Amino acid sequence: MAFAPVLRPVVALRSGRTRGSLLDRLMREDGVEKPADAGLARLSDYDIEQIDRNLLETGLMAIKTLHGREPSKVLFAPAAFSTLNSPRGRREVLGLIDHAQLRLKAQVVLEVSHLDPGLPPSRLVEVLAQLRPVCTTVFARIKPDRASIMALSDCALAGASIQASDLKSPEDAEFLTRIRLVMLSVGPRLILHNLRSIAAINAAHAAGISYASLDLTQMGGKMPRMPTRPEPAKADPVRADENGGEVSPAAA
Repeated sequence: MAFAPVLRPVVALRSGRTRGSLLDRLMREDGVEKPADAGLARLSDYDIEQIDRNLLETGLMAIKTLHGREPSKVLFAPAAFSTLNSPRGRREVLGLIDHAQLRLKAQVVLEVSHLDPGLPPSRLVEVLAQLRPVCTTVFARIKPDRASIMALSDCALAGASIQASDLKSPEDAEFLTRIRLVMLSVGPRLILHNLRSIAAINAAHAAGISYASLDLTQMGGKMPRMPTRPEPAKADPVRADENGGEVSPAAA
């Protein structure tokens, strides 16, 4: 079992514009690459902390190379709760995020992963309070099950992120709409990760999902044309900016 970083584009589905990059972890096992969340759960907290730190370091170097002198971008990056709950791990992650925002002019949106549904919400709120002076926008990366969702209903998160591979019908707009509405109890926005087809992108857009990361290896390696038709009037109750409805993570 080996882990490696990957950068994927993140699009704001309402505007159809690229919003930034997802810095994620891939796991290679038995010659197959897949999202690393399940594999990380088998490791010790110390090993996960090292992977989280190395992932951020590698990703920030890539962002610096990719973006050069372009306007600042947003980096969506995961870190396990065990890393952020540790004073050492939290200090290292926040130091890297601070460097990214001050030196690279890249806003970092943190996704807290590996949240045990049995975790007291008060403990998560305490950790979030220690993150927010540096990282103002924090999502929870969770499984789309009732226990995970209900455990986070009072934690004042920016929203939830889920893997498309965890959904039974990621190309069904009605199904995704139901998922989005359930996820509102976690926060106002939803990120759907690693969409692998145009049909999934169109379904996520029609469902009113805020952001999506794209696995371009499944789409011929090229950025697809994004849907840009207006959302229905009953879209998410989130604040829109002045540029056609895209919501800035900084407004969380």
